[in-house]
Amino acid sequence: MGHAALQRRDTPPATPARALTVINGGKAAHAALVEAHRSIPSEILVLGAILALLQVLDGVLTGIGMYHYGTSMEGNLLLRALMGVIGYLPALVVVKTASIGLIGVLCLQATKVQWLKPAFIGVIALYTVMAVVPWTYILLMDLFA
Repeated sequence: MGHAALQRRDTPPATPARALTVINGGKAAHAALVEAHRSIPSEILVLGAILALLQVLDGVLTGIGMYHYGTSMEGNLLLRALMGVIGYLPALVVVKTASIGLIGVLCLQATKVQWLKPAFIGVIALYTVMAVVPWTYILLMDLFA
């Protein structure tokens, strides 16, 4: 059976990157990722990088806070419950890694999702105001007390 007979009629023809993925395996998959990266608007890449860095900063500050004050200081009830089950460091690593992965997936969808830029800006503002600033304040006040 020919390649054309295997394709569904309601799907667009295979792109060169998809065809290469089938033919060359991993090398073509890497080429497809490089091509996807080129199509991501630079604003989204910058916002995604800022958001990922905020995730890391929040994780570090939260980890320091958990070490000094215990998990009762964590405001996110789901994260606090996970910390109670697997410990605060593993919970932070799991949650922050998943968050950064989600940011990457969203960046790859930037050309299809019109609301991504304002959403990233909103989440950056939210994380700054609700996570980074409070932890920084609490830890600095403890340091200078």
